[in-house]
Amino acid sequence: MSRPAQWFKLPEVFIKTPAEMMRTAKIIAKALPPGTSIGLTGELGAGKTTFVKGFVTAYGINRDAVTSPTFTIINEYGDGLRIFHADLYRIGSDDELVRTGLYDLKFDNGFLLIEWPEKFKSLANYLDLFLVFGIEKQGRMIRITGKKELMARLGKSKNFKRGKNYGFGG
Repeated sequence: MSRPAQWFKLPEVFIKTPAEMMRTAKIIAKALPPGTSIGLTGELGAGKTTFVKGFVTAYGINRDAVTSPTFTIINEYGDGLRIFHADLYRIGSDDELVRTGLYDLKFDNGFLLIEWPEKFKSLANYLDLFLVFGIEKQGRMIRITGKKELMARLGKSKNFKRGKNYGFGG
């Protein structure tokens, strides 16, 4: 999936353990404004769902509430602040994607996290942030790209900058 030209990227994030993945997700979640849509891509087992578990904990949602929506397609977490978690692995066409209701979701006061967005070119302009997960010998790697204002916000985040222990920050 090609990303729009106005996108920028941060240095890669190296993650050693699932606990670090969750802490990193929480840091990223707290740095982003509600209304952000995030694409999560990477091979099976790369840490996408673990990332979502960490992301929701930033907003007081129990991580055990998070399950992979491979068969349900879209899960919703939270009451006031709503976090939608979609998995497009089993979706086969743009028509089928439209029928999931993904484009109808209202997440102005929340977030939308989509696993496997790279299957659909139509999502390239719909996403604000794109995280590519990779499996490394000693853990996981996340490459973050996104819209200029969000990348600046992440880069300036106090928690993000202090994240040197997690392989990122200034």
